[in-house]
Amino acid sequence: MASSVTPVVNAAVGNPTFDSLRLGRSAQSVVGRLIRFWDSRNISKNGEFMGITILLLDELDSVIHGFIPANRANHYWF
Repeated sequence: MASSVTPVVNAAVGNPTFDSLRLGRSAQSVVGRLIRFWDSRNISKNGEFMGITILLLDELDSVIHGFIPANRANHYWF
């Protein structure tokens, strides 16, 4: 007995945006562009490196701020 399965055509679906992110520990992914990054330093402690601050932009022009602490910066930075 042959089954007749009609393939589903993928509609043009955009990438997930920052608004679709939810709180909690779960696997989530979005597509964003890195628009700016800089070193964050503590001027009160002789310019001690605190981490890397980043700004990301999604396809709806939403901006999200991110921070990579100093103890993790080498993992993400080359």
